[in-house]
Amino acid sequence: MSTRVVVTIDTQAAARGEEESQKRELEAEAPTYEQARDELVEQIPEGWTIVGGFGVPDRADTYQPRRP
Repeated sequence: MSTRVVVTIDTQAAARGEEESQKRELEAEAPTYEQARDELVEQIPEGWTIVGGFGVPDRADTYQPRRP
């Protein structure tokens, strides 16, 4: 089973508020979270930065018991 990880990037200038946002989402899939994360980091163009953080869209972050 592989893990899909996504990250939102934007230009460094936009992150500093110096230009309009050009946000883009990158996605990678790999056997582990760490491998997918590392692949994403390699995809980030020069002059761009991560905004927010890394996400794992198909993972349940919390357990929610069924309500009666």
